[in-house]
Amino acid sequence: MDAMSSPPSWLTAALSAPSRAVTGEVGGVPVHRLEWGDPGMPALVLLHGGGAHAGWWGVVAGLLADRWHVIAPDLTGHGRSAHRSDYTFTGWVGEVLAHATDAGADRPVVVGHSMCGVVAMMAGAAHGSDLAGVAMVDTPLDIPAPEQIGHAEQIMARRRTFPTVEAATGRFRLLPGQPVVHPVVLQDLACDAVVPHADGWSWAFDPGLFAGIPDDRPRDVGAVLAATACPAAVVVAGRSPVIPAAQRHRLTELCAPATDPPRLLRTLDDGHHHLMLDHPRELAAVLHDLAAPWVPGAT
Repeated sequence: MDAMSSPPSWLTAALSAPSRAVTGEVGGVPVHRLEWGDPGMPALVLLHGGGAHAGWWGVVAGLLADRWHVIAPDLTGHGRSAHRSDYTFTGWVGEVLAHATDAGADRPVVVGHSMCGVVAMMAGAAHGSDLAGVAMVDTPLDIPAPEQIGHAEQIMARRRTFPTVEAATGRFRLLPGQPVVHPVVLQDLACDAVVPHADGWSWAFDPGLFAGIPDDRPRDVGAVLAATACPAAVVVAGRSPVIPAAQRHRLTELCAPATDPPRLLRTLDDGHHHLMLDHPRELAAVLHDLAAPWVPGAT
């Protein structure tokens, strides 16, 4: 799409949906989240990927805000939440549950993208009785090799500073690279991705996130998916380099029709890894269609 063209009306409406910024603490550490929709509606918790922030879900959240109370936390080390000296997936699971409780969400559906798909599945395995369901979006079952998306982690482990906010946002890139539905989406993400730093401007995420792999990161996310104690779903991007063919085959087996609790698989054939950026309408529709049957009162 031409960078100078106007966004389509549906995208403008989604980006204009009212959101609320909420701050608080989890375990004594300052945290931040965004919310859309009426808190009285069914709750959908959307988790960003590694190095991202809550705003990555802005278009999808705007599309769902008329039917769902959407809660998008910045997990610690990301966005406007504080940094820690070390990070664990179990700790992030605890943050997700704390955000949901603080937002008044009763038995929410938890959805995680990429790295945080692991967080969503771990939440489903350990706390499934408190959740209506969980889903992961384009999450690999193993720890990606450096030549795959893991190479992005090598890049992101080095702090970069820029003299001006414009210089920083001008260097904003997707890893892995891919198309987006309209350039305005990237502009919004870039503005929320940078923060003031002692030497100028830097990315909001903590480079320490990528200095090593937390010890409690499951080596086999498929086993965690199989252990979920609530309904679960997997969404795969057909054009993504993150999930190889062998893993796609295994996901098909894990999401067989007779599983109990049910495990469902959906593929967006033309989508890339960051589905919320190139196919937000399709992703919003899939998430709604998957989650609504799990939640009484969802329509």
